[in-house]
Amino acid sequence: MRGGIWWLASYPKSGNTWLRAILATLMSGKPVDINAMAFLGPHAASRSRFDRALGVDSTSLSYEQELNLRPRVYEILAGEAERPLYCKTHDACLATPAGEPLFPAAVTRGAVHVVRDPRAVAVSSVHFMARSIDETIAAMDSSAAVIAGSTQRLSQHLRQPLLRWCEHVESWLAAPFPVHLLRYEDMLADPHAAVRAMAEFLCLPASGATIAMAVAATSFARLQAQERETGFAESPRHTTAFFREGEAEGWRRALTPAQADRLVAAHGPVMRRLGYETNLALLP
Repeated sequence: MRGGIWWLASYPKSGNTWLRAILATLMSGKPVDINAMAFLGPHAASRSRFDRALGVDSTSLSYEQELNLRPRVYEILAGEAERPLYCKTHDACLATPAGEPLFPAAVTRGAVHVVRDPRAVAVSSVHFMARSIDETIAAMDSSAAVIAGSTQRLSQHLRQPLLRWCEHVESWLAAPFPVHLLRYEDMLADPHAAVRAMAEFLCLPASGATIAMAVAATSFARLQAQERETGFAESPRHTTAFFREGEAEGWRRALTPAQADRLVAAHGPVMRRLGYETNLALLP
C-alpha cells in the first residue's frame, strides 16, 4: 500500500485536535501551527473533498446517498496519495446503508481512537455546541445523533453519524483493522509515554528528543497561548476559546450528581471497560 489512510478517530470533544497537533509536530519536526495542520490529510467528512473526488454536488444527495458514496471517496484519496494520509473523523465506524464498511479496510492502515470520560465530554461539548448540559447528555444517548445535520445552513462537512457515546466507542474497538486506543486522561498523566506508543503504532520514527519537543510544543498552555495570539480556524464563532480547560476531572465541578448518574447509567459498561471509575463522588 503506497499511501493508505490512518484514521484519527474520536467522539467530538475527546482530544482529536490535540492528537493532530502532536502528530503534526512529530511529522514536521517543529512546533505546530494550529492553523496549518491540513497537510496531515483531509477531514473524512470534508464536503469539498467529497465533491471534487466524485465530481458531484453533494447538496443534491440524500444522507443515505452520501454515506453510500463515501467509501469511494476514500479509495480515490488513498489511490492518489504519495504518502500515508492522517484523516480526522468523528463518524462512528459503521456500515453504510448499502451494507459495506464506511471506512474500507483495503485502503486503511489503521486508526488511533481517542477516548475521553463521557462526563468530561459532556461538559466540553456544552461550550462547543452551544446547548445545555441536559440537552448534551440526551444527545450523547441518542443512536440518531449526527454532526452537521442542520437543515438551516450548509456545513462545510457532510453529515456524520455518531450513535450513542458508548456505541461510538464500541464501533471503533470492533473495527476490521488495527486500532490504537488512546485515552485523553493518559495523554494528560504521562504525555511522553502516550506519544511514544502512538508513534510506534503509526510506524513513525521518533527519538526521545523529538517526542519531548512534541510534548512541550503541544502543552495545553502553549496551545491556548497560540489560539489567543492567532485565533483558531476550527473554533465555532460562538465560543470564546477552543482550548478551554483541558482537565481530566473538571466535570466534577460542572455536573450535578443526577447528571453524572445519567451518563453512567447510559454508558457505564463501556466506561468501566475503558478504565473509568463510575462510582466517584463530585467535588463540593
